[in-house]
Amino acid sequence: MADDPNRKHQYEQEQDTDATIDATAQQVDNVLIDLNSAGPVASGASKSQGKIIWEQFAQHKSAMVGGVVLILMYLTAVFAGFLAPYGMNEYRRSPTAAFRPPTQVHWINPETGRLTRPFVYDVVESRDPVTRQRVYEEDTSTVYPIKFFVRRPSQPYKILGLFRSDLRLFGVDDPARIFLWGTNNLGKDVFTRVLYGGQVSLTVGLLAVWVALFLGLLLGGLAGFYGGFIDDLIMRLVEIFAAIPGLFLLIVLASLLRDPRNPLAQAFGLQMDSAQTYLLIVFVLGLVGWGGLARIIRGFILSARELDYAQAAKALGASESRVLWRHLLPSTASYVIVSITLAIPGYILGETSLSFLGLGPSEVDTSSWGLLLRDATSRGISIQFVPWLLIPGIPIFLAVLCWNLLGDGLRDAFDPRKRR
Repeated sequence: MADDPNRKHQYEQEQDTDATIDATAQQVDNVLIDLNSAGPVASGASKSQGKIIWEQFAQHKSAMVGGVVLILMYLTAVFAGFLAPYGMNEYRRSPTAAFRPPTQVHWINPETGRLTRPFVYDVVESRDPVTRQRVYEEDTSTVYPIKFFVRRPSQPYKILGLFRSDLRLFGVDDPARIFLWGTNNLGKDVFTRVLYGGQVSLTVGLLAVWVALFLGLLLGGLAGFYGGFIDDLIMRLVEIFAAIPGLFLLIVLASLLRDPRNPLAQAFGLQMDSAQTYLLIVFVLGLVGWGGLARIIRGFILSARELDYAQAAKALGASESRVLWRHLLPSTASYVIVSITLAIPGYILGETSLSFLGLGPSEVDTSSWGLLLRDATSRGISIQFVPWLLIPGIPIFLAVLCWNLLGDGLRDAFDPRKRR
């Protein structure tokens, strides 16, 4: 009987413990119910880093618009042969079509006054007796309907350099011609040449930025990781490039590499074709633009090499190259993505400047937006009479603007301090 009070006390403690467990379980159930009912709040904790970055980027409306416009511009460059009504260098010797204004597309039937299939008229050239400028007047005696998905075996093209075709989106029957954005001094279609010019001006930025990225990551990573003499040598080289004005350096390098007296250029000579000139511009632009990226990467590596994960990799026996390329350089990915996005507009403008100055690809077998703008400043041309020759400046402006908008959006998306 003496043990009865003790048993009773033990029994009461067990009852209290069971009650506490039941209460705790009920609280846990209530919390789970609240989390399930919270929906997005509960699921937000399990979002991946990529999904968070994408959601933040999607809130940047101007960056989304810039990205969509860039996608459309690159698609038009890829399918330029299909979208363009004529060949890149196609023109007619007789009758000539030099400086012909944009063709007027008619939608109203002149006889019935009703909406009809789009058509154009042929034009007749004459001279203004006062200004002596060419004047083109429509010959309304014959209607030339605009046809879609027409075959032109005389002007084939290749898509991505692989798929050969002669199918064009639209066209008209001879002798009529359709020039949506007018013609240049040789009678070449400006609309066609702008589409083909995007293949050079848009892609040269993408390729040049990879050259700069490779040099910047390699040399900046080596300078930050090893330090000492290697760091001093690479940083002094960066300072030399930074001390020379960028456009001046581009002009000097492009000129020297095309000089037949230069041993490096003797392998090519003055008769460089457009493909070689294109690769030369890519190399020159990348060579000029790697310094700034290398300096920033060096700073990242200097701070990251002392962190715990880098020291742990060394302690586990990882080689120096593995620590650098597998652990340190990947930590700079967010900055590198934003940096190369913001650098591409500069390379596009660099190629445009070189082409405008006559140091870009030849007009004989290719086209670029800089070459087309040079037509507007040719000798003997008064731009007030041929304003359509300035149209190639519009895609340059759009490409640079959209790449900058896209870069701003990516910068905000990768920045944790601007998460909303």
